[in-house]
Amino acid sequence: MGVKRVISLCVILTVLLAVSSIYSLTAGSIKVSYEDVKNYILNGTTGNPIKDKIIEKLRILRTVGAIIAGMSIALAGILMQGYFRNPLADPYLIGVASGASLGVVLYIFTSILFGFGIPHDIWGRIIAAYIGSLITVFVVINIARAVKQVSTLLICGMMIGSIAYGFTTIIIYMGSHINEEASKLSEYLMWGMGSVANLTALQIKIMAIILIPTSILTIIFLSKKLDANLLGEKYAISVGVNIKKLKTELILLSCILTATVVAFTGPIAFIGIMCPILARMLCGTSKHIYVMPVTALLGSLFLVIADILVRPGVVIPASSNILGLSCPLSIIGAPIAIFIYLKVRKLGI
Repeated sequence: MGVKRVISLCVILTVLLAVSSIYSLTAGSIKVSYEDVKNYILNGTTGNPIKDKIIEKLRILRTVGAIIAGMSIALAGILMQGYFRNPLADPYLIGVASGASLGVVLYIFTSILFGFGIPHDIWGRIIAAYIGSLITVFVVINIARAVKQVSTLLICGMMIGSIAYGFTTIIIYMGSHINEEASKLSEYLMWGMGSVANLTALQIKIMAIILIPTSILTIIFLSKKLDANLLGEKYAISVGVNIKKLKTELILLSCILTATVVAFTGPIAFIGIMCPILARMLCGTSKHIYVMPVTALLGSLFLVIADILVRPGVVIPASSNILGLSCPLSIIGAPIAIFIYLKVRKLGI
């Protein structure tokens, strides 16, 4: 595996991401031409105030949001896989994303009900998502210690995620019977299926401030440790890796990446399992310094494309409601997860 191949992959994926992002600015129920996008980029305006607002207030935000969220969830997936040393580990399948979602909805509901917080405070949502994700991953880790089979761990993780999702749905529906403000929780039903459609400029800035440095530092400082851990804990210890510290770092970083995204976009399905696998296949190696940047680019590319597909007027009729991102991602990701599961079963893991 040469550096030239990785650089070539990164260049190709970056070009594909740029093309997809430009198309993302044009796609939707209201068509914006490439000429309009070109004029907006070069001159700051398309010449049409309505199209200017569509690009500035909606499509740029959701495109940038999809890029940041996709990158972060993909890297969270590779960190989870590194912790469990298993390709089936994923923030969505293990239930971490659902736990973060429950934390956010519970925060909003209790804030409205008891009046002790600001229901839609951004930092409150982030902290609640962190707490929810950490609690879920703590439960999963304890199950993993008792259970050696991957299939059992995966099923337990999915069940924990289902329980969290069930409570999330109950709380959302209970809101309509509390008061007028709590009834607004029903707006989070679409959010619970994953969506970048309603991201604000402030939310994008906070996501960028938290997630971009975290992602870069993760790639730089954890790549060699993850390589050593992949070969077994005994080997990692023999080359000077502090396993306990590494596992703590992996859990905290994966929860930060996952929970920050979930706080604003809802749970994002299957990106965390698809992208690391595809990155390893494309790179032809499991060396993380090569795999992680490719994984991040694939995550961004997949989520931008998924966001384009769920927009009215692209695949579904223009008069339809917006689909959740979980729809196209599940259709693509579930077969990959099944394939990996069957492959792991053949190995007797």
